[in-house]
Amino acid sequence: MKFAIGQSMPRVEDADLLRGRGRYSDDVAIDDCAHAFVLRSPHAHARIRSISSDAARAMPGVLAVLSGADVLADGLGPIPCLIPLKSSDGSDRSDTPRPILAIDKVRHVGDPVALIVARTLAQAKDAAE
Repeated sequence: MKFAIGQSMPRVEDADLLRGRGRYSDDVAIDDCAHAFVLRSPHAHARIRSISSDAARAMPGVLAVLSGADVLADGLGPIPCLIPLKSSDGSDRSDTPRPILAIDKVRHVGDPVALIVARTLAQAKDAAE
């Protein structure tokens, strides 16, 4: 078989996926596996005045609750853009910082605000509430 642009390729996984027999990474059960839940902003643009995580940390099964301030304190920088891009004049493009978790303000709906790690996904979601 030759490969060419625009040539259709047979997909062997489709039959199982369409019949509900597909296997996803979430279907794999690992003993003593922790689960993470990302709490995301419901606001399009807002200042973060404070994040109180004491109640979430005290909930059953919760292993960690991280905010943007925690990420900074741990020395974790922004998520880098791994594709070097050039501006239209050929100069290096200035990169917009992409923090792992929002710091001081959220910029869009869905911006990650906190990360909750717990023994089960249900416990992580409950702590996020």
